[in-house]
Amino acid sequence: MKRNAATLLELIFVLIIISFLSTATYKGLQAIMIRSYKAKEITKLSLESQIAVNQLSNYLSSRVPYTTIGYDTESDKFQYIGDLTDNKPILEWIGTAHESFTKGDYSEFIDMSTLDTANATLSSKNSDGDKISDSTKAKFHISNDIYAEKIVNLIFAGSFDRASSNINDYNSSFGWHGHNSIETYDITIDNNGLITINDTKKPKFIYEKYFLVDTAYAVARGTDINTSSSCISDLNISTQKLNNTLFLFSNYRPWKGETFCADKNGNNKDGNVSILMQNVDGFKFEELDYTIRINLDINKAIRGASPIHFSKMKVVF
Repeated sequence: MKRNAATLLELIFVLIIISFLSTATYKGLQAIMIRSYKAKEITKLSLESQIAVNQLSNYLSSRVPYTTIGYDTESDKFQYIGDLTDNKPILEWIGTAHESFTKGDYSEFIDMSTLDTANATLSSKNSDGDKISDSTKAKFHISNDIYAEKIVNLIFAGSFDRASSNINDYNSSFGWHGHNSIETYDITIDNNGLITINDTKKPKFIYEKYFLVDTAYAVARGTDINTSSSCISDLNISTQKLNNTLFLFSNYRPWKGETFCADKNGNNKDGNVSILMQNVDGFKFEELDYTIRINLDINKAIRGASPIHFSKMKVVF
């Protein structure tokens, strides 16, 4: 007799086969989606980390070389980057008034033939105090007198622009973290390029080259700073991401006794903060042959897959 219908057992077998195929198809599609997502995240994080190290390189390229330090908020200790003997996880440096220099507002060189040490006046040809003031006010969105407020200070370049041999007490040279600032000078500059040192201290050495400085910078991960400070909490970063977020601090002046806004120590905290990158599991730096080497360790967990982990390095001259 001819059958026109499937038995119940046959239907069950068909359903079992379909369920197996569906499960295998789902798992295959899930694996493809996870691999695709991971590949996109690797590309995204690689681009973000490259942007971060490039930004750091741009800021560091206008540093005063021998002001760069490693700092530890737990011990409240710092060292010149070329002399680091133990872990100092926070990188800090004093930056030049780079925008004004790029515009040609000042020359960075003194006419030594017209030097007047008795009155502490230095002639810097092709320098214009008004233009420097206008550029600095625009940079920091301020209206007050940059010289009276000691926003701009002068540092002599020293021997070969490197860790200078005339500095006897490095800790007290630039005002870092409550120390003295014996190597920076309060000044005024007139429109003819005449620099007057108004500081009560007078320079022991006057070099032909000088730096005008207008801000310090700090780079640190959240785990190494005070993340409960208002400047950090205003960024509204989730608690889970805080420790592995890399921050850039600026617009504070050690020669005025200031430190960055999320320092765990000190009372005179000031300046601004921005996010350089998240998912930064490690931030390391060192000086080698007068270059600074920056290394970022990137780590991000991926649900259902192995975590993303790679490093990004940059050498800054």
